Amino acid sequence: MSPPVPDLSSAAALRELLEKANYSTGGLMVALGGDLDTNPGIAPVQSRTLGEDDLAVLARLFLLDVSVKTPRAAEALAPLSVDELTATGWLCAEDEGVRSPVQITPFQGMLLVHDPLAMELPYDDVVLGLSSATRTLAALTPRRPVATALDVGTGCGVHALLAAEHADRVVATDVNPRALAYTRLSAALSGIENVEVRKGSFFEPVGDERFDLVVCNPPFAISPEVKLTYRDGELGRDEVSRMALTGAAGALAPGGVAQLLVNWIHQPFESWAAPLASWLADCGCDALLLHHVTETPLEYAAKWNAFLRDDPDAHGRALDRWTGHFAQEGIVSLATGAVTLRRTDRIPPRMVHHEMASGPRGAAGEHVLRLLDAPEWLAECSDEQLLRTPLEIVDGHSVVSERVHSDGDYADDSVSVTLDDSVGLSDTIGPAAIAVLMGLRGGRTPADALPGLAAAVESSATDPRELVAEMTRALVSRGVLVRTEEPRG
Repeated sequence: MSPPVPDLSSAAALRELLEKANYSTGGLMVALGGDLDTNPGIAPVQSRTLGEDDLAVLARLFLLDVSVKTPRAAEALAPLSVDELTATGWLCAEDEGVRSPVQITPFQGMLLVHDPLAMELPYDDVVLGLSSATRTLAALTPRRPVATALDVGTGCGVHALLAAEHADRVVATDVNPRALAYTRLSAALSGIENVEVRKGSFFEPVGDERFDLVVCNPPFAISPEVKLTYRDGELGRDEVSRMALTGAAGALAPGGVAQLLVNWIHQPFESWAAPLASWLADCGCDALLLHHVTETPLEYAAKWNAFLRDDPDAHGRALDRWTGHFAQEGIVSLATGAVTLRRTDRIPPRMVHHEMASGPRGAAGEHVLRLLDAPEWLAECSDEQLLRTPLEIVDGHSVVSERVHSDGDYADDSVSVTLDDSVGLSDTIGPAAIAVLMGLRGGRTPADALPGLAAAVESSATDPRELVAEMTRALVSRGVLVRTEEPRG
């Protein structure tokens, strides 16, 4: 049986206490001497690196899930009392000390309340905190101001709370009542008041309402299980991802944007994008499809059952069960990625797709929007217009040249362009493209870069203007180049 979620009544006073103690990402990183990632295996080690001040005591209680002797806990928690926090579910007695049954994780200025991470997941409706998927979705979501936002499958509320910073009103839905209770607590500890929670499956709780932003991290695992609420959607194959995508499209207001993480099945002989394109053919939205990885059934099963690795027998049984299910279903390739949708009246909508060389870096939402915007502008722009348009490389980029030694000398082999805030694309370009990039410094036009291309195209039969237009289109489509003003002349 899952433990009860703490009561809201002590949340405001606890928030004030944690703020005063500098219980934040920066404060805890200093206290721990490193990042905040923790798990039951390393928590005892991390506890020994902490000092003995009040912040260290709070970190042991609410971050590391470590017991603290009652008298010392009482000192650190004053003016709140141990008895009060125990009565409201924030603490529980244990031998000569107290422990917190919840974990409080700082993230981007918020305090997220959730179940502690255990060596094995103890109950079906467990509500987890930050994961790699959570961080990926948070990074990819555009953060422009909106009137309304919807977080579907909110969990501990992280995406609803992030949206609350740039949305007037946020609705968070989840089928798990414990998730909604944790979302309320996370909002209270974070001082956020514009989030409403609604119980129900997927988009049912919002009916015909339309939103300017929809964020969804669904239980998308392609799983034979019906055990874990956060993981197993219980709809078979990749139906959860399909339903999340089409539901998000239907919930968007005109011009609204949806950001989702998905898993899907594709055949080895077809493009990874083909199933997604089929699902979205009639959705009325422009779409950006990002493919992160395709895995074999065994790789996929091992990833989703990693929490069982400390029990080899249980882990082995899970792998056999999952791979056997995939074989029975004829599933040989399982893909992971993200999809951005934007409601449009264009017929037909535009669909673009890219490979992610890595996870996103920084706040990648603006890069997402550039990738969505580029095809429309490029389709309407002739090569001559493109050559006359002032362009520049986006802020926050690095250009790294790789030099290869051959015949006693070094020669430029390739150049990598990396954005600080990126969806995870990595562009390796040749000398012609780098000549275009360097020629565009200061908001110049691609035509201005033509003289600098002489050496790059010396042995090529390609017309320099045609080559510059081709390179420029590629760099705009990848979100590396942006317009500074309208075309000249």
